[in-house]
Amino acid sequence: MFGIYIHIPFCRTACHYCDFHFSTNTQTMEAMEDALIKELNLRIESDQPDLTNLQSIYFGGGTPSLFALRGLRELLSRLLPHAPNCREVTLEANPEDVTPERLHAWFEMGFNRLSIGLQSFDQAQLDWMNRKHSADDAAQAVKLASEAGFKHISADLIYGLPNRKMSFQEELNRFVELPADHLSAYILTVEDRTVFGRRMELGAQSFPDDEDVKAEYQLLCQSMASAGYEHYEVSNWAKPGGRAVHNQHYWTGLPYWGIGPGAHGFDGAKRFANVSNNPKYIKALSVAIDTAGLPSKTEVLTPTDRYNETLMTGLRTARGVSLGDLEKKFGLRPDKTQSTVWSGFLDRGMLSEIDPGVFRIPEPHWVMADSIAAELFEA
Repeated sequence: MFGIYIHIPFCRTACHYCDFHFSTNTQTMEAMEDALIKELNLRIESDQPDLTNLQSIYFGGGTPSLFALRGLRELLSRLLPHAPNCREVTLEANPEDVTPERLHAWFEMGFNRLSIGLQSFDQAQLDWMNRKHSADDAAQAVKLASEAGFKHISADLIYGLPNRKMSFQEELNRFVELPADHLSAYILTVEDRTVFGRRMELGAQSFPDDEDVKAEYQLLCQSMASAGYEHYEVSNWAKPGGRAVHNQHYWTGLPYWGIGPGAHGFDGAKRFANVSNNPKYIKALSVAIDTAGLPSKTEVLTPTDRYNETLMTGLRTARGVSLGDLEKKFGLRPDKTQSTVWSGFLDRGMLSEIDPGVFRIPEPHWVMADSIAAELFEA
């Protein structure tokens, strides 16, 4: 089984928190369309994949909902007719792009899931983040998607925001009223190469302290549980049947392709990353005759790299990690290699045994999942 991620690297404007690869210059969109189709074709010709094993296709960005309908349709036409077992086809969309006409087109060409970037229902926060939609646009987009026939709708929210005008509880109350079966909620992270990063470096912006962020996370967990959402990964909640299929490839070590500038892929042993530069990507694809001409770098993962990744992603999920499985696959297990740290986490209730030999991070400590896993890594 495998998945395919396709990166659409265009946005109307730059959000002040975002460090993903994108460009606000949309003049090259048609050339990008040709380049994406060509990369996909070259990978299919080279790898000769059995597309009956394709489980998911995910269009991320950037802003995929900004991309020409012709380009989206052409990319899907290379895959869906040959992928009868593909369970999930997701398009990331900004609320301002969601119209009845576009929804109909997306649905008809094969998308069965939307991931809508709400980010906040607090208009002051949306303005501060340089989002171009209103709070009302956000709610209306989800409703329109449901009316158009989309049964699987995910939304993104950001917590840990400073200077709230609307309480986080009010935001969560607005979300659970919507016909969405999935929520991805992320802490606001300040990255160096962003507007917020520069403001913080200059001392012009302050952000909530860790205790306030943890309190919002606990409120998030409680509110989603009360509304009938299962907390199945540290940042993800789903109603029954609403779990994201594509993300399971990242969390369980299954292979996936990455198509487009800035996209990453994994084949089970090595990771590749395409150049994060639109002109360079377009130029390279214009002359490429096989996958050797693709503008990508490859990293071969060591067994220790794979062990650390498996440990971290497993501890980010509700299923946890099996010590026996880790030892069988990698010859390592954290209760032996980091016995003192492991025992300390158990004593402080930061790890718990949910089945014989299977451990997870209890929800109250889940917000610290990455730092807990990092202390158990092998060098």
